[in-house]
Amino acid sequence: MLRRMPPNASQTVADLLHDAIERLVRVPSSPRSDAEELLSRTLGVGRGDLRLMAARPVEAAHRDTFEARLARRLAGEPVQYITGFAAFRDLDLAVDGRVLIPRPETEGLVEAVLDVLAAERARWEQPRVLDLGTGSGAIAIAIAQEWPAAIVRATDASEGALQVARANAESHGQGERVSFAHGHWLGAVGSDERYEVIVSNPPYISPAESDALPADVRDWEPHSALFSEEDGLADLREIVEEAPRHLVAGGLLALELSESRATQVAAWMDGAHDWARVELRDDLAGLPRMLLARREAGPAIAPAQWGEERR
Repeated sequence: MLRRMPPNASQTVADLLHDAIERLVRVPSSPRSDAEELLSRTLGVGRGDLRLMAARPVEAAHRDTFEARLARRLAGEPVQYITGFAAFRDLDLAVDGRVLIPRPETEGLVEAVLDVLAAERARWEQPRVLDLGTGSGAIAIAIAQEWPAAIVRATDASEGALQVARANAESHGQGERVSFAHGHWLGAVGSDERYEVIVSNPPYISPAESDALPADVRDWEPHSALFSEEDGLADLREIVEEAPRHLVAGGLLALELSESRATQVAAWMDGAHDWARVELRDDLAGLPRMLLARREAGPAIAPAQWGEERR
């Protein structure tokens, strides 16, 4: 039987954590990590501060809030939706059920884009960066913050997601640096708009794979940001087909995708007329999760590029 403190007892930070970890064991996740995140957010401190505060009594109002949040986690709701925030690189982003929860794999995608921007610094003094399907704004805001010379535009087909992204841009001081557009993939931008970088974390899970997902993903996160038709490839295919019309010669397309289909997507582009320097990069688990490709500088692909200078 789980140890529970009487509700009127003087409970310390250590008491609350111990009890929460025991109760969260039945939730398929990381009990200690979840308990620490919920309690630190409730107390308004960093997770690392909890150990220093272990013997400190927790006031009743905070105990009540923590208990309510713990009940929501026990019901399966993701921790980030419960607290309303998700950490992403150096950002603390507001999130709710309108947007996908940012993940470490996507941090790697941002890092890959920044690596290319650094390598092309002399050629791309003010690189135009387009983030397709921005969701919470994680990719766009991180690039704007970490590469101040970038001119960043972010799109989403969901007005609700754009509301979240705009609020995050404002709260992180990037409201004037990131512009937003509503629409489906590249249909959200003008036919003559071109960019040095197009980056996206599109839906790439097949609907048939739904049952294999963790329940807190499948039951809580927006399906429009998770699932794509044609075995998870429909949205990736559309982006790959349309992106050359909106990239400068040598421009970068950077995509997050499923490790199970990474080589298939790369094969679409390898040796294709529109693409060069196709590369798959691994995530922290050693799985191919990012695809980088350059728009071929050869014959013009779209009318807007007929007069393009080869650079």
